[in-house]
Amino acid sequence: MIEISILNTLSKVDEKELESTFKKIILTYPEVVPILPSILAIRKFDEKKKIYILDDTFKTYDFSADGFNPDEIVNFANKTGLLKLFNKINDLYAYLLGTEVGLDSNARKNRSGTIFESIIEEKLKEKLENTPYEIKVQEMVEGIIRVKRADFIISLNNKQLIIIECNFYSSTGSKPIEVTNAYKELQKEVDKTNVKFLWITDGIGWKKMKKTIKNGMETIDYIINYSMLSKTIDILLDL
Repeated sequence: MIEISILNTLSKVDEKELESTFKKIILTYPEVVPILPSILAIRKFDEKKKIYILDDTFKTYDFSADGFNPDEIVNFANKTGLLKLFNKINDLYAYLLGTEVGLDSNARKNRSGTIFESIIEEKLKEKLENTPYEIKVQEMVEGIIRVKRADFIISLNNKQLIIIECNFYSSTGSKPIEVTNAYKELQKEVDKTNVKFLWITDGIGWKKMKKTIKNGMETIDYIINYSMLSKTIDILLDL
């Protein structure tokens, strides 16, 4: 593909010139824009080749060759780490081939979940900066029967206060149902301790799974989406 060959030239560009060179390329060769999401293993577009990205809010990016906004595509490439990736990949074609062959649908879902976890971690660190509270990542939950490693735990003086699980669903499926049921059982165990359980979940997949999320709310004390995170932490920690 000629588009891949064009993007391959970015691997030889100095990091300081990467952003400006990338912008020149997408302006000169707009046909490269539609393949950019594939490099990040993103497969789901709407009918107009648009992608919805969660930052502080949901933002829509247009990846059609004749409809994209150059500044927004550069912004997307920066926020997702795509620009840095160009600097690390020697052969984009081989990278894409490996992605196509080696990355199944579950792996792609895991990648989107990892991105969401990173966003949550950044927000938590920002929220609790200059407070006595500590954020621990992938820490074992204390005081419950099961062996459970939480995505995040907020502690004070080495005492666990809030265990946090987070996930993002861009589509429907059996996984959200399984996770909801697992977290209901986790809540029952947490109820026997002085620790609070907070489930942060988001994504347009929930629009078609309202029954599942309502079912979870009957048992789980705190289910929130990303936009509710800041205020919820204020309430739970009395900040």
